[in-house]
Amino acid sequence: MLASELMEKVRRIEIRTRRIVQNRTAGAWQASFKGRGIEFAEIREYQEGDELRSIDWNVSARLGSPYIKLFTEEREQNVFFLVDRSASGEFGTGAMTKAEFTAEVAAVLAFSATLNKDRVGLLLYSDQEELQLDPARGHRHVLRIIRELLAFEPKSPHTDLAKGIEHLLKTTLRRSIVFILSDLITPEFDKPLRALSRRHEVIILHITDPAERELPRLPAISITDLETGTVSRLRRKDAALLVGRTQARQEELATTCRRAGADLVPLDTAEDYLPAIMRLFQSRMSRR
Repeated sequence: MLASELMEKVRRIEIRTRRIVQNRTAGAWQASFKGRGIEFAEIREYQEGDELRSIDWNVSARLGSPYIKLFTEEREQNVFFLVDRSASGEFGTGAMTKAEFTAEVAAVLAFSATLNKDRVGLLLYSDQEELQLDPARGHRHVLRIIRELLAFEPKSPHTDLAKGIEHLLKTTLRRSIVFILSDLITPEFDKPLRALSRRHEVIILHITDPAERELPRLPAISITDLETGTVSRLRRKDAALLVGRTQARQEELATTCRRAGADLVPLDTAEDYLPAIMRLFQSRMSRR
């Protein structure tokens, strides 16, 4: 990808996500992921999604609009994005590939975190560690994360989420919020996920393309595995069986996440991701 093309893609994502973050997700992030700390830090203007109990009514009356209190503990969280960069991310039948969709979703979450003074880090994996950026604050740091998500070229086309999780467990000792973004076309990862959930708050964003759930109604189709290069020719009945196995896999993933204590959020590249993200925030707020 040319540098000018990359910068244009980063800029488009920044513009698309800025209004979403400012109007919708920044306040909801604060209410969903931050506990009330001990030491008062600052006052900021109320944003949609903030908890009503955080409003400082005296300041709000004096300034003529609602303001909330922030506390020191609320400003000192690490957020990690554990992102699948295997070759299957380059698949897409709509406007965006899974990798491009992942970059935009991560941008919304990362900007929401950094607007709330949280530090954001990145670990890209395939069947090995590919790239790690330590947690940091600031707009420019988030832009770098977006660039890496769009342009990084992995050494391996394959996937092994378990190895990505194991590497994160070794390198991230402080309790963090961990977002795993992947299509989950990977070997089993149950045990590492349980270990990760014991030490960190874990949210899995399962990113899929519509064609992975409903194949074209043709007498026969050819499917290329982007990670191995293997080409398979399927008859209609074979394709139906494949779709059935995909649905069964979804149920298995839900069970795996529930047992591990991790949130699972299905995302479709052909659909707006914001409603699913807001449902996640609302679910977390209801459990607080």
